Amino acid sequence: MNAKQWIRNAFLYLGALKYPGRGSRVIYYHDLHKKESRTPMSTPLRLFLAHLQILEEEGFEPVTQIGKEKGEVEITFDDGFHGLYENFDLFLSRKIPVRVFFITDRIGAKNYMNATEIRELLQTGLLSIGSHTLSHANLDTLDAAALRREVEVSKKRLEDLFSVEVDSFCYPRGRFTPLVIEEARRAGYRLQYSCLPGRHSDFFDEGVVNRSLVQNATPWQFRQILRRGDEIFKERYKTLHFRDRS
Repeated sequence: MNAKQWIRNAFLYLGALKYPGRGSRVIYYHDLHKKESRTPMSTPLRLFLAHLQILEEEGFEPVTQIGKEKGEVEITFDDGFHGLYENFDLFLSRKIPVRVFFITDRIGAKNYMNATEIRELLQTGLLSIGSHTLSHANLDTLDAAALRREVEVSKKRLEDLFSVEVDSFCYPRGRFTPLVIEEARRAGYRLQYSCLPGRHSDFFDEGVVNRSLVQNATPWQFRQILRRGDEIFKERYKTLHFRDRS
């Protein structure tokens, strides 16, 4: 274990001690792989299986959408990488629901799921679809017209392609502003998913959901995150990802 990892572990441990009560939460990944990964952000399948075991041990039930303050977890994936499709039998065998935020311009691109594959997963009843914009642009740098296009057109395109309501949205790279929140609401998104750690019940703003990035978490780190350990980093994450301007 290098010094950076040791320091992070120490803070996770302190965070788990500092914040009492566990609470339902949203966690997120980018992709899964058995051998070769399609992205550096991919999680080895064996590590994901270890996470699932820890969720069970810690008393968390995977759900499509959180409805209770405690005991539930929503598993989400960003971008729509193909490895999730290749390993979806795991979700089928365990009846685990998952929400995927698709970058609409990348549907069908190399290393990403295509529309036929997404429809196949929708038919299982385990997949929920959310928007991750058209192009994965940094929303906090766009003018109002470009922002509106990324938010609105991606929603319409997904709804037209898959004949489902798309009412959830995820900020690319976690970056957002009050204007981004406003435009997403105007477009008809009921829920907006951030990368700020925290319990599901502790909304950053109305409809703005906290999420914990766990794709590289060791089993020990993952357990501390479920125990609210990563909330010790929340202010740092807010400084890095939220620009308080309209």
